[in-house]
Amino acid sequence: MHKFSIIILFFGTFFLCKNGASQCNNTGTDLQTACDSLVWIDGMTYTTDNNTATHTLTNIAGCDSIVTLDLTIKSSSLNPSAVISSENEVCPNNDVYLNVDGGSLGTNSQWVWYKDSCSGISIDTGSSIVVTQSSNTTYFVRAEGECNNTNCENITVNNFPYFIELDSISIDSTFNSIDSTWSIIDTVCPQTAVKLFAHFSDTFPQGYTITWYENSCGASSIGLGDSIIVYPDSNTTYYARVIGTCGGSLCKNISVYTKDGSISPTGISASSNNFCMGGSSTLSVVGGQLGTGASWGWYKGSCGSNFQGSGSSITVTPNATTMYYVRANGGACGATSCAEILINTYDLNVYHSPIDSTCESSPFILQGGFPEGGTYSGTGVSDSIFDPIIAGVGNHVITYSFSDINNCTDSALIPIVVLEDNIDPHTISANLYEICDGNSSTIILDTSNHLINGSQFFWYSGSCGTGSLIDSTTISNQITVSPNSTSNYFVRSEGGLCPASNCIGITIDVYTLETHLSEFDDICGEDYPVFELNGGSPSGGVFSGVGVENGVFNPKSAGVGNHNITYTYSLGPCVASDVEPIQINNSPLLVNYSIEQETCFEGGIMIHGHVRNGVGYYGYEWSDGSLENPLTYAENTTYDVLVSDANDCYTLLDNIQVDISLSCIEMPNTFSPNSDGLNDIWKLDFTNYNAAEIIVFNKWGNLVWEDYTTFPQWDGTSLDNSALPSATYYYVLKLTPFTGDPIEQTGPITIIR
Repeated sequence: MHKFSIIILFFGTFFLCKNGASQCNNTGTDLQTACDSLVWIDGMTYTTDNNTATHTLTNIAGCDSIVTLDLTIKSSSLNPSAVISSENEVCPNNDVYLNVDGGSLGTNSQWVWYKDSCSGISIDTGSSIVVTQSSNTTYFVRAEGECNNTNCENITVNNFPYFIELDSISIDSTFNSIDSTWSIIDTVCPQTAVKLFAHFSDTFPQGYTITWYENSCGASSIGLGDSIIVYPDSNTTYYARVIGTCGGSLCKNISVYTKDGSISPTGISASSNNFCMGGSSTLSVVGGQLGTGASWGWYKGSCGSNFQGSGSSITVTPNATTMYYVRANGGACGATSCAEILINTYDLNVYHSPIDSTCESSPFILQGGFPEGGTYSGTGVSDSIFDPIIAGVGNHVITYSFSDINNCTDSALIPIVVLEDNIDPHTISANLYEICDGNSSTIILDTSNHLINGSQFFWYSGSCGTGSLIDSTTISNQITVSPNSTSNYFVRSEGGLCPASNCIGITIDVYTLETHLSEFDDICGEDYPVFELNGGSPSGGVFSGVGVENGVFNPKSAGVGNHNITYTYSLGPCVASDVEPIQINNSPLLVNYSIEQETCFEGGIMIHGHVRNGVGYYGYEWSDGSLENPLTYAENTTYDVLVSDANDCYTLLDNIQVDISLSCIEMPNTFSPNSDGLNDIWKLDFTNYNAAEIIVFNKWGNLVWEDYTTFPQWDGTSLDNSALPSATYYYVLKLTPFTGDPIEQTGPITIIR
């Protein structure tokens, strides 16, 4: 509605104005109805019902008019999306259910249905309808109402065609099994192939076919199509009609008549089947019928050949699984087709693979029987184990027997030959187990070792059987070898029909010796000390030569000059040696001596060694073991001294004589009785004298200890067993020899704690 018309309506509804007055008062209501939305005088778009919106208008006279909106909104219908049908194809006059899919109805709208076009006279209303049609039809639907009519959606439902009627049925042709031809005849032998044909003139609708029946229309179908082959065994009426989606026609029929001929048996029964070979079974005809003058004939292997007998039953004893046949022979129509049965016999066909001749000396498991799981018997057999030793050398026969679950039993005989095995050699020796390089050794087999017929002893070096073959013989039990290194030799017996025996072996050790002796340094002076010889390789050899004894060289025995030292090494029978010279030169050292007399306290008799022509530090070795120069407290005896310098030159000064009248007793002058286990006791040994007496005083002359034995020992305590302090004490010694005058000597003794 236009704004102008709203204003006119407003003024026509109510007007209040006072002439000459300065004020006026105008009100009114605008009633509106719209589909989906409304644009009102205020410029606003309204999509729902509204009775509260207002707008003020001012007229020419200056009066204000207040308008209130009273709006009702109605909705439009939405387009449907599709039509859904319960069937797309139906038989004529069948119901079809149609439904609207999608879309929606507006205010005061409904779904309206049409056929063939979306217009004209409607056929129904509502969201679903039921229609019945006799031809292909297209259906349309749309929403119709106050606000709008929607677009149409449609669907086409097709009608199936009706069936047609058959014109007739005829016998097309009959098969003659004698000459394998087809012909149209009135009467046939039972079970003869007869071809029937259905005749029709109209075109077959899609989905329709001819269905055939036997003896009644509508019984179980015996075939489809415009023709069928039947095998009547008696007078039979056949029916046919057209059947399709929307029903079927009436039946047409034809009768086929049969002669007085035989009917084929339907099967054969057996009194027993699946039995051991040699068993029997009675076979009997099942089904079928003999025509006048006919009889049952039995065959095996194939139908009509290998005739076995006649009659309704027969007893057979097959020697293997066999197929048996029976048929009717003779009469008006001749032989029928055969029924068959397979009589299964358990022919175990026990078999055993050949067993090779054996050289085994140990028992072994017998195997190779088929079927598996049988038992063995025979000489040397225990369970399934054959022992060649028990059976012995020669030919034997083993029996393999098998029984199945039907208690059928069969067996197979297997020959087995036990051959004589090569005998292991057991005793071997050699005249030499160790030889030097270049020598020979003879290896000998004891005469107790034996060979079987056709066998020889084969000798190898290096390894048994795969090493180098040295010799083979049946006569000699020995070979001579000359290895250049330690070698292993083997012998075994080979030949005959059995594998070689085990080997027996021996090792011949070959020694190739080399020895070496290191050079010796020159020796300075024949008085050089004796020393042990070394430097020989390999170790463990023997040294020999002038001045050599038990591996020790004595320069004094050898004397000044050049000497050969020989080092000899032996290993088994082999000996090797090496020689090195050793030079002994004169010593440049000149040695003499002098004897000096001091008090016993200061050393007693001292021997001074005097050396010339030496180099560096001199060493002294006195015959009493002393290493100092001068030698102190010399006794009444003969002394030697061996002097050396820094160049290891040695000179011996011997036969130094000392007068007994000058001798002193050598006395230890210090000990430390502190219980540390070292030098705790002042030990004196005068056992070479008849008697001894020793007295010890302190520095004040007081007696602190005394002893009257020839083996005195003082622990540093006084006569009252008190420990004496560290100090120097003085002793008085008196010795009585077994012969001669008594000896007296004094001196100091120091205690250190």
